[in-house]
Amino acid sequence: MAVLRVLSRSRCFLPRSSTPSRLTCTAIPSIKATFLQRQFTSSAPIWENLIQTPSRGPEIALTDARVPPTGSHARSIALLRLAKRLAKPEIEAMLRTHGCNIKRIQMRVDRFTFQNSTMCFVELGSEEEVAEAIRRLHDVEVQGQKIVVKPLKADFRWGSIAEHKKTPYGTSYFYDEGANARNAIRPLVEGRRMMLSVKTPGWTVDPVNVQSKNAIRIIDQYFGKYEIESLGAIHPFYGDKQENPRLLCFLDFKTKEGADNAVRDLHDTDIEGRRTWLQPCHPAPWRTHQIGKVDPELLAELQEKGVLPKDTYEDKFVNPLPKEGTK
Repeated sequence: MAVLRVLSRSRCFLPRSSTPSRLTCTAIPSIKATFLQRQFTSSAPIWENLIQTPSRGPEIALTDARVPPTGSHARSIALLRLAKRLAKPEIEAMLRTHGCNIKRIQMRVDRFTFQNSTMCFVELGSEEEVAEAIRRLHDVEVQGQKIVVKPLKADFRWGSIAEHKKTPYGTSYFYDEGANARNAIRPLVEGRRMMLSVKTPGWTVDPVNVQSKNAIRIIDQYFGKYEIESLGAIHPFYGDKQENPRLLCFLDFKTKEGADNAVRDLHDTDIEGRRTWLQPCHPAPWRTHQIGKVDPELLAELQEKGVLPKDTYEDKFVNPLPKEGTK
């Protein structure tokens, strides 16, 4: 900075005996500053590529490598606050009942539970259908929950919903389309899906958000070396001590060998002062029923192979039994 200050005052410190000469660029030490490239995001948090220009440095790329929306936003709707057990076929049936012509539907589903992420996006046949769907379906109760139906936002991009990485193992959601459901169930078929349980009240008795962060840290510390592919949602403890052990989360390991080694080393052991169990996952009948709602053919195939039980029933939370004393 001293060189810059000297030049700004138009002075030059040279010996009096020396012959004055004109300063050139070579007489001034070169000054370089290294700046980290800034990454820019759009309203949908997807990283943009950066380009270099001689005069202005890093800028947002003029062209976007992402695929532009295939459908008009004016013909599309967002369905929010959905009951988690609603499957895409049920959404499609509901919309068609109200005269909607479905061009495309996008729904994220959890690979462990086959439940949705409480939102769904649909391209309809016309703008008139959008207005009619909003008029008829907004604030309507579906499976005990009032849904929200609104026009699709202008910055929405199909297939580009943010994948919230709350854990080192990314998201557990997949898009319910193509062969994604089969890929999601593959760890169960191959014996790589495990159920992790911890003695109540769990590893900590902190608030729910602290419990989850602490559980993820412990899982990464003790189970990470066996190569985890995906981690299910953390089920916090709310003070109950009736179930022992109690489910904490599901784990998918990358290999059957890694899963078997984790069970051998850590099942029925004390971790962080609490008894911990790691056992192969065997879906309950109501969870199996949920898989069938998403992909009936996949369910029939797995039942035939003996992977899933043949006797299933709908989750009691969808159609709860009436309370005693009520008609």
